[in-house]
Amino acid sequence: MFSSIWLKKSFSQHLLKDVSFAKRIVDSMNIGEYDSILEIGPGGGALTEWLIKSPVERIMAVELDKRFYPFLTARFGQDDRFHLIENDFLKMDLHVLISTGKKLRIVGNLPYAITTPILFRILDNRSLIDDLIVTVQKEVAERIVSCPGTKVYGIPSVFFQLYSNSEILFNIPRNAFFPVPKVDSAVLKISFREEPLFPVHDTLLFQQVVKTVFQQRRKMLKNTLKRFVQKDDVLDRVPLDLSRRPETLTVFEFVQVSNFLAS
Repeated sequence: MFSSIWLKKSFSQHLLKDVSFAKRIVDSMNIGEYDSILEIGPGGGALTEWLIKSPVERIMAVELDKRFYPFLTARFGQDDRFHLIENDFLKMDLHVLISTGKKLRIVGNLPYAITTPILFRILDNRSLIDDLIVTVQKEVAERIVSCPGTKVYGIPSVFFQLYSNSEILFNIPRNAFFPVPKVDSAVLKISFREEPLFPVHDTLLFQQVVKTVFQQRRKMLKNTLKRFVQKDDVLDRVPLDLSRRPETLTVFEFVQVSNFLAS
């Protein structure tokens, strides 16, 4: 229905054309009759079609590309559970979508070009969100669930593993999309914890520590952590071997270092 000429490369648009995968994504959500679902980038409505068939109470579809509005309205607008939001997800105040204290459940095939900003915006608003099941680049999904000591272990790994349970549900080959992207995709499920996996004394400091050491991941921790102390000998009392590199630290050890520096 939508030609490759019609779709915008600037929006990183690759529409899911394989109906079986769309159904499988929605089925994996186990949608209940009282759920409020936020779909990011419905595009041609591949996921929306199956969401409408579920017992969901409310579907809010956030779409930036105005050219999809008439199509989505004509196809789903007769169902009073469907609400099309003409906006940019990255600029929205998610608080206005919350009704009767219910947390949101998020689903979507995320645009590759802005996948990371979207995921971190969701992370920043995790108090409003129950879980999300999203299609992302396979590499991004693997990075989030990766273990210490691997090449892809980094900032997203530590942050998401501290605040959520994350898992890859299944992969989607590139030929399931139109136009065909250059990469394969994976369906990622993230369920946010009520509390962090480990208590963090200073959240901002923790974030700064993780970002700083991974931005200089070839350096030993002792060298990158100097900016957080007034005297270098303070680092001698950190209960870890600071000759290590950041990719070897577990989430607990990152929290341990951050909490020590916060004390």
